[in-house]
Amino acid sequence: MNLFLEHAGRGVLKVPSLKEILDDIVRECDGLPLAIAVIAGSMKGIYDVAEWRNALRELRDHVRSVKGADIEIYERLKFSFDRLGDLKIQSCFLYCSLYPEDYIIPREELIEYWIDEEFLGTGSRQELYDKGHTILNRLENNCLLEKAGRGTVKMHDVMRDTALYIKGSGFRFMVKSGIGLKELPSKQEWGGDLEKVSFMMNNVSEIPPHLSPNCEILSTLLLQDNRSLERISESFFQHMHSLSILDLSYTGIKHLPNSVSNLETLNALVLHGCCNLRYVPSLEKLKALRKLDLRDTAIKEVPKGLEMLVNLTYLDLSTESLKECPMAILPQLSCLQYLIFYSKSRTVKLDGSEAARLRKLEEFEGRFNELTDFNDYTDSIRSQSLTSYLLVMAPPEAKFKVKEGTTKLKLKYDGPGDITVPKLRKMIKALKVEGVEYVAIKEENGQVKVIGDVDPVRIAIKLRKYIHVDILSVGPNRRRFRSLLPKKEVILSGCQIGRDPVILPTDLMLLRIFESHNVRSLSDISIFFQQASQLRFCSVEDCKGIESILDSSYSNSLCSPLENLEYLWLERLTNLHVLIKLEAPLSISRSRPLLGIFSHLKSFVIKKCLNMKQLFPFKLAHDLQNLENLVVCNCVQMEEIISSEEENHKGNGINTPMKFSLPKLRELELKNLPELKSICSSNREMVCNSLMKIEVKKCTNLKRMPLYLPLFQDTHQSAPSAHPFLLIRIDPMEWWESVEWDYPNAKEVLRPWLKLY
Repeated sequence: MNLFLEHAGRGVLKVPSLKEILDDIVRECDGLPLAIAVIAGSMKGIYDVAEWRNALRELRDHVRSVKGADIEIYERLKFSFDRLGDLKIQSCFLYCSLYPEDYIIPREELIEYWIDEEFLGTGSRQELYDKGHTILNRLENNCLLEKAGRGTVKMHDVMRDTALYIKGSGFRFMVKSGIGLKELPSKQEWGGDLEKVSFMMNNVSEIPPHLSPNCEILSTLLLQDNRSLERISESFFQHMHSLSILDLSYTGIKHLPNSVSNLETLNALVLHGCCNLRYVPSLEKLKALRKLDLRDTAIKEVPKGLEMLVNLTYLDLSTESLKECPMAILPQLSCLQYLIFYSKSRTVKLDGSEAARLRKLEEFEGRFNELTDFNDYTDSIRSQSLTSYLLVMAPPEAKFKVKEGTTKLKLKYDGPGDITVPKLRKMIKALKVEGVEYVAIKEENGQVKVIGDVDPVRIAIKLRKYIHVDILSVGPNRRRFRSLLPKKEVILSGCQIGRDPVILPTDLMLLRIFESHNVRSLSDISIFFQQASQLRFCSVEDCKGIESILDSSYSNSLCSPLENLEYLWLERLTNLHVLIKLEAPLSISRSRPLLGIFSHLKSFVIKKCLNMKQLFPFKLAHDLQNLENLVVCNCVQMEEIISSEEENHKGNGINTPMKFSLPKLRELELKNLPELKSICSSNREMVCNSLMKIEVKKCTNLKRMPLYLPLFQDTHQSAPSAHPFLLIRIDPMEWWESVEWDYPNAKEVLRPWLKLY
């Protein structure tokens, strides 16, 4: 009964006449925990006695109408399915059974399928995603699906069997997903009443000519993740006149059969990750097509007839091999809501003015080769309302290579697309990843494990732990992890910014700048930068001309463009001297815009900035109340983290350390700083109540640690078990022995958490 009440809500006990009915329902569940949870979940929030009596009657009718232990279980669970009421929600639930048993399903991948199947109706993509998440929440609340982790769900194997049992009558499913299948079933097994077929995540290598199933009402065919599948016969699709969804993503096919050209009812053609695919036949007849995904294929030109797909709402043309794409096609696809156009080829030029004519566009990713095209587009969308964009201004050049024979790989992400390394375990033993939004490992059985999903990820992976790993993916994979990432992003790489004007969107959330050497400060980038009050993430790397992040030119704006910044990443800025450059240093105290400039900053990483001596002016340090992570590495001239220069000017003669707080600081990492002498001035002490990790490596001139931790006054619980998450890692040990702490017994107290590199 406790399990039942946990899912139905204990409020039902307030209705005295329900007690006997509740007991009868629990009895009808025959002691099966899953049945109890699912049935209780379907009745949550109901207090009407008549409705409970009717539910008991329906449950008994379900169970007594069949014979056989397994079928009785299915009927008990089918009771909750029937109570969903809405046919579209029921269809969404049944769709989950097309995945392999115990498979962890990304929520938004599932919603994409539901959109393709038109389960969610019509509307903007944001509206459809909202509907999809609402349905998933209901299925979770009713215990028909389980929450499997951030952004994922899972269908219990018994619930999956129940779903397949439900589809055993009427229009049927044939599901043989993730079972190691090497060839498709014979023609005789393909019944004429099949509605949906799933062979995803198997080892099928060929679809032979003699296999031409007579499936006149088949609407969905899922063949994705059959990586050894290289050939599909022309006759295979011959009798699939009602096919609506065809997913061949992550297969090894080189040519798509010409017979696909005759699938006139096709709604979605998904070829994502078919890295050997070079030929797609004419799509001229596919007037119903709403989704075309050619991401990471090997096509050199867009399929013929693309301009005829006037109902297309989703188009992904992000492929490095693309050499030809007539830009005049884009405006003809006036229904597009989602467009990704990303090519590194010099022969493919994304025309900003043509792209701007797509007035229904909600989500856009594109790479521009010319700054004029970039500016044309960003200027035009200022009057539109894109819910998501990734705009790249960069010359067409490759950034990532893996040499044959590599056993260790350091992967630095600096582009807009996902980076995928197939068959990883066969060549890579250790991996270091930096500057990515997520790291996902996909195992041979199809399970996706996200082992990092913060922004930016800095993670070292020993792949021996993942002995069945098949694929590593890093980057902003918006297909699988769309809602976890910033949605409005600009990347400027190898540009002449600072010399040529740049127009930035005013609702920009994420800005990355690479190898743009003419800019001296972010203030020089664009007048629109001063209006980017929504900016949350900024990274600047390999820009030799950068002298400061902001200078006095920003002070005329109503607010600082960094006022709401949460993540700041600075790396290899060889000419960077200061974060904030003002005309008169002593005017800091009188500078209104400086106040609160980093007040929302959560993470700050600075690496290999060889001319930086002081990191934060003391006045800025007081604004770091939300700082959680501080990483300073390989800044060989860095002398102070928080400058004491202003305090020294005051000459107040205070000898007793004064405390200031960084209340949310969780990680402090100081590495390879040979000139570092102090973290803050000698008369200051940093109170860090949330600190969980301290790393100090090769900072041999650092003589004092001015940190005050709650642990210092927690004298009764000085064992690691009392603070299991604390880590102190140092190198060398001689430094630890010589460094001084303001708290007299600090070293003794901290020793249990001490580790050498």
